[in-house]
Amino acid sequence: MFSICTAFVENGKLEETLKQYADSERKFTKEIGVLFRKFFQCQIQPHIIWSITEWESEKAHHDAAQSIMEIRRDDRFAAIAFGPEPYFEIFCNEEESLNSGKFSEKLQIVIVIHGLISEKVKDKYLEIRKERIREHREQFHWLRVFYNTYNSNEFVSFLGFNSEDYFNKIRKIDDYFLEEYLFTGLRNPLGMSYIANYNQFICKPIKF
Repeated sequence: MFSICTAFVENGKLEETLKQYADSERKFTKEIGVLFRKFFQCQIQPHIIWSITEWESEKAHHDAAQSIMEIRRDDRFAAIAFGPEPYFEIFCNEEESLNSGKFSEKLQIVIVIHGLISEKVKDKYLEIRKERIREHREQFHWLRVFYNTYNSNEFVSFLGFNSEDYFNKIRKIDDYFLEEYLFTGLRNPLGMSYIANYNQFICKPIKF
């Protein structure tokens, strides 16, 4: 089970917040059920921090939320306990057939994509996404696609590259950016999309 979070750090508290994250990371160990955990900071808006954690079980997540983050166990509704700044978290499963590469500390650029698939064209969108990822799989160094456990139309993807120069060279496909081509289903000539909602964040991995 995965939890994917977005934190919007309060103005003037970025350095303090990152230090708090670094200090707390020693508590997120395999012993409490953490299998994988990474953070990504938006380049354009550094106060936006994304994180992904793989847990042994949903129970392990709730136990950690209660003991480490000191919020109630049913934390789907407890974001307010994190303070005045907005906070977003979803529980996810992986679209394993779309995976490509392995996470590496060499990654310099990670694009975080958050979207909502239009229910009316979902089957067609999934077909297009699968085909386009297959077509360009060798161009990216790390790809993971997740869907919301409680609403499979909502997805979050992590698209990683080892070099910023390489990323800039291969990013354009005709009139589209690579990530838009892969995940929006945009199509010529009208540029219509199969996505009901879409946002993306160009990030750098944070190393604690």
